[in-house]
Amino acid sequence: MYNRIMINILSSKTIYDKPYVVEKLKKYIKPESKICVIAFSFFEKEDMLHSYYEGYKIPDGIWYLHILEPLLVYGIKPEQVQWVIYKKDDIESAKRKVEESDIIFLPGGAPDLFYKRLYEYDLISSIKNSSIVMGPSAGTMVQFNWFHISKDYDYKKYQLSDGIGLISDFGVEVHFKRRKQQKKSLRRVSHYNKRPVYTIEEPGFMILEDGQIIYQYMANKYYEKGRRIKIKA
Repeated sequence: MYNRIMINILSSKTIYDKPYVVEKLKKYIKPESKICVIAFSFFEKEDMLHSYYEGYKIPDGIWYLHILEPLLVYGIKPEQVQWVIYKKDDIESAKRKVEESDIIFLPGGAPDLFYKRLYEYDLISSIKNSSIVMGPSAGTMVQFNWFHISKDYDYKKYQLSDGIGLISDFGVEVHFKRRKQQKKSLRRVSHYNKRPVYTIEEPGFMILEDGQIIYQYMANKYYEKGRRIKIKA
């Protein structure tokens, strides 16, 4: 019986075309890979739906190109990438695109709204049955069974949210810049739950195989069992 290995690729930014990242990810992203981008992570702001649709318009939408262009480095062709667009795809077409793909790409944006829309479309099980799930920022956060959101420009207060549930043994703080609010959130979430919390800096990324961290770059364990971890110089 074939034993499928689950791969999770975590990052703060869409850095997948950087040489130091390509060297590690070319093992997983093959020229023949079929990729499904689930574009559900947009914020709910005035006129946001219009800009959202414009951003993912083929062939020149800003978010379309932002996601597609790094993937071309691996030999992927545009026709190998399918896009699930909120309210344009229905539940059936969304599931079909996910299930036909080798890699699920989860874009950055609003992680709590991302999860709600994935749940609305009944995509959680389909994503869990995928072999490779990747994505920056919100696309990393939503991969966890639950996650915290630090106070910032988009979120006026610290909060917790449910996630897909692909990873449960630790948590992350993305876009880590040692800001006061980030450190406050890290301390707060580590006291809420004793699981380790890792920080991922802007150029950083992590690779997991079956829930085990096999590679990390500029991603460090910051809290464990409620105690701050001292980073070795």
